[in-house]
Amino acid sequence: MARGKIRIDQIGDYVQDRIEQLMRVTVLETDNRVKMLSPVDLGRFRASWQVGENAAPGGQKPEGIYPSQLPIERLGYNRERIGNIYSVHNNLPYAEQLATGAAGSGSKTEVRYNPRRTVTNWASPGGGSSIQTDGPGWVQGIAKDMQQFVEVNAARIGKTYTRNRS
Repeated sequence: MARGKIRIDQIGDYVQDRIEQLMRVTVLETDNRVKMLSPVDLGRFRASWQVGENAAPGGQKPEGIYPSQLPIERLGYNRERIGNIYSVHNNLPYAEQLATGAAGSGSKTEVRYNPRRTVTNWASPGGGSSIQTDGPGWVQGIAKDMQQFVEVNAARIGKTYTRNRS
């Protein structure tokens, strides 16, 4: 609904629409952030991020070289709605190690993505190294940022309604 006065019988639809918009933006932004901050060797880890509705299903991307820009991969649904739980997940066997920033023993030590990073060697299945962009805890950092994003924008929805109500 457009900004302006809202009739009493439209309040529920207005709030539901705004919250669902916020959910869509949050899921898209979370997916984008984990992909962009994912350490990259050949791109399989970055390409394997998926979004599930009420579950974390899905397989694994085959080995190969992947592009840096990847669309969101929704599993079993096409639009976020109130009442569902959405998970952004990666099913590769080494995903947890890369996502939590556990140092590896790859053979290369060059810094490819963040020259200010003190730990430069992260394990990858190809024997090389995938350099962590923001260090240990980067996925948890994204989760915290997105939680704050939702809180701020949900409060804006309430303020917008309150301003338009008069």
